[in-house]
Amino acid sequence: MHSPHLDSILSLLIEQYSCAVTNDKQAMAFPDLLTVVEQCLMFCRKLGLRMLETFVNVRLAQVKADKPSCPDCGEPMELLANSHWKHGTPWGLVDVPDVYAYCRPCNRSCRPLHAMLGTDREPWSLAVEKDAVDLCSDESCERASHKLEQHHPGVQIGRTSMLRMLHNNGTLARDFVTRKLEHALEQAAEEGNDSSQGHALLELEVEHDGGMIPVALLEPLPSAPDAEPERTPVRGLRKRRKNMFWQEVKVGLVQVPGEVQGRLYSVRPSGELDEAFDDLFALARIKGCTDSTQVRGLSDGALHIRTRMQETFHSCDFLFILDRPHAREHLTEAGEALAAQGGLGAQPWADAAMDKLESGNVLSVVFELRKAYEATGAEPLRLNANYFERNQDAVAYAEYRAKGWSTASSEVESAHRHIVQVRIKIPGAWWHPDNVPGVLALRMLKANGWWEAQAAVLRKQATSPGSNPIHPVDARVSRWPVRVRCTRPKHPLA
Repeated sequence: MHSPHLDSILSLLIEQYSCAVTNDKQAMAFPDLLTVVEQCLMFCRKLGLRMLETFVNVRLAQVKADKPSCPDCGEPMELLANSHWKHGTPWGLVDVPDVYAYCRPCNRSCRPLHAMLGTDREPWSLAVEKDAVDLCSDESCERASHKLEQHHPGVQIGRTSMLRMLHNNGTLARDFVTRKLEHALEQAAEEGNDSSQGHALLELEVEHDGGMIPVALLEPLPSAPDAEPERTPVRGLRKRRKNMFWQEVKVGLVQVPGEVQGRLYSVRPSGELDEAFDDLFALARIKGCTDSTQVRGLSDGALHIRTRMQETFHSCDFLFILDRPHAREHLTEAGEALAAQGGLGAQPWADAAMDKLESGNVLSVVFELRKAYEATGAEPLRLNANYFERNQDAVAYAEYRAKGWSTASSEVESAHRHIVQVRIKIPGAWWHPDNVPGVLALRMLKANGWWEAQAAVLRKQATSPGSNPIHPVDARVSRWPVRVRCTRPKHPLA
């Protein structure tokens, strides 16, 4: 946030520094650029810490000089206890006094310095918490804690505190993503069929794929009906064990064909299939998609995926393309079933069938699989015959390549690795299902380049004044013994 007062101080500081460098003709105090960089880092750390300490001490002196008035009787309140708490900043810990004001006749109390500092015993500044979440959303909280201390000497946040920040910020990130995409859908509904409202976007590719992540629930250890359950030695809680299982994550991608930067991703946990395709449409609108845009959907040919894509983009010029590697997998599966019945080898048959798909002769493959199923009764043959018959209009790969179109959803499958698995599937990690959506939302923010936009929103909420910054006590008094809490919203990620 810009401050003219600090700019004037900076000008004076630079003038003095310029004089000091000019007088150092022998380059003794400032020998070289690398040394000066280190000097500046140390000086900025000391300067920032001293400025924060000065700010706190001046505000404390103002509170003591101009005591807050009781909202009931109007008399000055008595200043009693003066406790302290630590506030972590990028330059180190600041010791913050905490004055307690009390009106004996009215039995009213408040913490006037809280309102003047705009905080309620918050242990970490906006900048530190943002950096902490930035790190722990990329790697384990323990490693993130060590890295944070390297970036901000003197700032130590434990692993469990980092994990708590991660989950708290994940909830805020999911809310931010939801609001942003809902706004895009609302705009699409308002624009309707008026394609002039969007950009002149001619082509767009959307992809969808699912992947698995490990999750777990803690369950009490089983015990006999009459036996005392095992308990922990310190707190006496009933011992529990992890029940681990796998959960699917839906990843979607929207991109302009050929672009490297600017891709937009949707990441949703299992059970949010409808929301995943709503996200695809909202992201397409953010990219500039209109009703006249040709949208090509690349994905596995599963019935629920293709149908949902067609329903989502029914107002656009939509074309579904069956992901070629998935088609190859299905042909190999069918070839193995044929080979088991004494036919050609699985791989030679799959190669020949793929050549038929390339040339547009997909129905001959379907006919061959159905005939083999009638003779053998092998279920994979029937399933794959249905699969290719259902997607017969989406496998003209030679024609697609001739037009310069993609035939594989490799980008979205790669996204599983660099967006989801790089954080969710680190060795030894497991997640409670309720915490998965928040972590995925944080990863989605980073993948889409929305991290700073989310931080700006939370920073604006955190720094918006709730009342008069000098005498705000009237809005923050309460009956004893209830503590007054700052009305400023929580700000983890800003």
